[in-house]
Amino acid sequence: MESFKEIGSNSYLLDHATGVSNLYCDNFVDEKVKNARLNSVLFEIHMPYDHREEKHEHQSTKKRKRLKTLGALDATTQKISENHSSIYNKLQKNTDKTVSINKNALEFVDAFNASSKYDSEKCFRGQNSSNHSIITDMDGETFLIPPGVTFVNSSVDRFSEYITPDQKFDLIVLDPPWWNKYIRRVKAVNAKTGYKMLTNADIMAIPLERHLHENTLVLVWCTNAPSHIEAVSKDFFPKWGVELVGCWYWVKVTSAGQPVCKFNEPQQKQPYERIFIGAPAGSVMTKTFPRERFLYSVPSAMHSHKPPLYDLFTSKFVPPGANCLELFARSLHTGCTSYGMEVLKLQNKRLYELAMEDE
Repeated sequence: MESFKEIGSNSYLLDHATGVSNLYCDNFVDEKVKNARLNSVLFEIHMPYDHREEKHEHQSTKKRKRLKTLGALDATTQKISENHSSIYNKLQKNTDKTVSINKNALEFVDAFNASSKYDSEKCFRGQNSSNHSIITDMDGETFLIPPGVTFVNSSVDRFSEYITPDQKFDLIVLDPPWWNKYIRRVKAVNAKTGYKMLTNADIMAIPLERHLHENTLVLVWCTNAPSHIEAVSKDFFPKWGVELVGCWYWVKVTSAGQPVCKFNEPQQKQPYERIFIGAPAGSVMTKTFPRERFLYSVPSAMHSHKPPLYDLFTSKFVPPGANCLELFARSLHTGCTSYGMEVLKLQNKRLYELAMEDE
């Protein structure tokens, strides 16, 4: 089952809660699992993030703050807002107006983070070369490992120790831990919900140029910070030897199809993120790759949990059986080498709903 469907011109609806298929619990006596999907409670995002603040301001009987007047939207935000309006009716999974809180999702994630024993500083590697998924235990936690994966838990400064120069990839995905003030504040309060941030120079130093062939696609998830946007197109891609061939947008919506926050004026929080896509000069992709697409999904309540793009790209833009690499990964995907400091975090069994095979 594909994790996406086309819902309009240049627009796709993504499904985060993709399954870990062919899962066989071979370390449990006579126990089989038909499939595993991320727990649906993670995606119980029914209310926009800023709705509660507005409600409080409107209902307060004390001295009210003057509501800020929204300024003009920049051209990119206006374009995304118009696309959202055009397909809004196709995004409404939940039309029950009595369901309007995100409490269950947030409490589930808080409980998971509070009890998580994941050691991000630990260096290890592993693989599952079989054609079925397995369950494995480590440091008191249980993890689901899909078939056909390789993974490395390490900081990116040791990248060349684990990924040899002769390894070439069809698709390379990066979700960098961008340096920003918000994450610094979060980390100061709760180290378990923060992560090790990198400067733009640290990210650019990753030697991806060694791992490209003539048609490799490089995807970079990017925040809306102007300094990060400029770094991808003007610093990272030229250093890695790729040209910008597309800029796609992930638009985060509630179960009722509303954006998770307002479309805002420049420099303010937006309900979307960018995905920059590059290909080597001379690649056929430089002329044929779609310059723009709008990807919609209800986001996971887990911090920085991105929707999977592998089904979409392997069905349309890279060859069958593509050899993929994901950097700063926190989950595993068949056919992919995953590298990051929390590479198994989202494979934790406690995050999944398991369907047992019929006896």
